[in-house]
This record gives sequence, C-alpha cells and structure tokens, in this order.
Amino acid sequence: MASPSSESASNNTPELLLAEAREQLRQLEAALPDGVDGYGLSQRCKLPFKVLWYREAMFWRTVQLGKSALENFDKDKLVSAILLTRATVETCAALWFLSVKLKASIESRAAASIDPDLMRLLMGSKVDQDILPPPVNVLSFVDRVEKDIPGFRRHYDRLSEFAHPNWAGTAYVFSKPEPGSGIARFGEQIRGAENVRTIGLSNLTLALMVFRMSYEPIGDLMPDFIRLCEQNSATPEEPSNGE
Repeated sequence: MASPSSESASNNTPELLLAEAREQLRQLEAALPDGVDGYGLSQRCKLPFKVLWYREAMFWRTVQLGKSALENFDKDKLVSAILLTRATVETCAALWFLSVKLKASIESRAAASIDPDLMRLLMGSKVDQDILPPPVNVLSFVDRVEKDIPGFRRHYDRLSEFAHPNWAGTAYVFSKPEPGSGIARFGEQIRGAENVRTIGLSNLTLALMVFRMSYEPIGDLMPDFIRLCEQNSATPEEPSNGE
C-alpha cells in the first residue's frame, strides 16, 4: 500500500493540507462523545466498557492535539506544530493498535486475551509501576501501523527529527550561515518554511485518516465483541472506574 502521507505531500500544497486538516478536525470536534455507559454496553462483562473508555479518551486527545497543532501552523511556529503533530500521530497509531487487538480477540474467540493490553493502554505508567502496569511502547503503535501502511514509520521518524533537538529541529529551522563570512543569522523559518510545513501538515492529515480508519471499525466490531464477552462471562461484572 502506498503511503498516504507521501501522496499528500506530492499532490497538495501546504494551504490545501491545512484546509483539509482543519475541516477534518471541525467534523471530529462536532462529534466528540460526552460519556460511555458501561452497564448499557453489558451487564455481564466490563471489557467492552474498557475498549470504548479508551477509544473515546483518545478521541478527545486527538482533537485537542490536532487543533493545537493547527494553531501553531497558522502562526508559523513550525517546531511546536510538528511536536504536536507527532503526538497526534502517536495517539492515532495507538487507536490503530487497539483496533487490531480487538479484531484478533474476536477472531480467536478469546475475549479475555485483550484485557492485559487494555489495562496497559488505559492505566500504563513508567513512573508508578509499583501500582500501575507498564505502558505499551509508542514505537509498538507506530510499527503496528507500518505493517498495514508501509512508510508510516519513515514519516514518523522524520517528524522526530524536528521534534528532537537535532539538526532539522534546531540549526536548520532557526539559523542560516553566510558562506565565507563566519556569520550565522537567526530567525524563525529563516531558510523558508514551505517544505517544513508540508512535512508537518501531510503527517497531520495522515494521522487524522488513521484515526478514522481505526475509530469507526472499533465501533463496528463492538456488537460481536460484546456477544463474545457475555458468552465467556459466567457472572456479572461491575464496570471499573480505574480507581
């Protein structure tokens, strides 16, 4: 499968990419959920509640990060915009990871097999591992998408070059040496910004595409998952609030 990000970068200008991302986020913000009813999903099993709890939290995170990235692109604060874009990409990749795990759980007829992953997604922590499970490494999310969308990891790595204090995110963006003079001039986008904007915005539109390709299938899988959970559940369970 060709990389949608590379196609966007070659076919669209930064202005068109910005307009596309803005419209996608407008639609998502208008559809933000305000709650999940665990008992309404199932009286017998809390796994469906955990799935949708995580899915909807990621919906909110995607919209907030994506909108903040757009605000920074509008202001030509490109390094900040790319940092926020990379976080959006990671968020949408995590949702893709969940959709893959959910489908595998249904296909294997082993609903409970997804629970350790759900707990790591919902409660994972690197600093409180005495009381919370370890998180899933973010590169596991990215590499899982890479299996289905070749090139995804390469584009993520390019964002990381700007997000980290490497050449792309420091000297390249904020400085321009004058050959032979021994002088380096500084400023925002002093070398020009179109290429950097295209890199960032093409990845933001890709992230939002990945979000939709994950979010909607999870909803489509839920009826089968709920039936499987209830078939495998001997006694009713109370939906947990994570505390």
